Amino acid sequence: MMFWEILATVFSGFLFAGLVLPIRLFYKKTPKWIVPAAAGIGMICFQVYSEYTWFDDTKAKLPAGSVIVAEVPKSTWFRPWSYIKPQVFQFVVLDTANVSTNGTLKSANLYFFERRALAYPLGISVDCSAPKLEFDPKMNDAIVKALCQ
Repeated sequence: MMFWEILATVFSGFLFAGLVLPIRLFYKKTPKWIVPAAAGIGMICFQVYSEYTWFDDTKAKLPAGSVIVAEVPKSTWFRPWSYIKPQVFQFVVLDTANVSTNGTLKSANLYFFERRALAYPLGISVDCSAPKLEFDPKMNDAIVKALCQ
């Protein structure tokens, strides 16, 4: 997967450079740095696009019965645009398609997804009569709502 992303980044650089190259050829007073600068801008634009569409693409590939119970948006100083619209680099999915029930006790799997990392599974059990979870309160509510209703 990473290979294809690197390849697409390089090709987007060639595309932007190719779009600017005729300007450089026909207008001789255009500075020499315009073609490599356009290539760099093209690569940065593709990476930003890739970062922002990762969550939606991954969410669309989830199987039926998957419920997103938490999203972790992040802003970082080296991505100044992320202060305007934070990027989702991590999210947690509850697999409601494979829930096992034993009375009021329900067991399911949580999957922790992160950009450029493997999904990490975690088995959980919830007693629906008295649910107690040690996650974020919003995530706890989402898990209990998805499992116990």
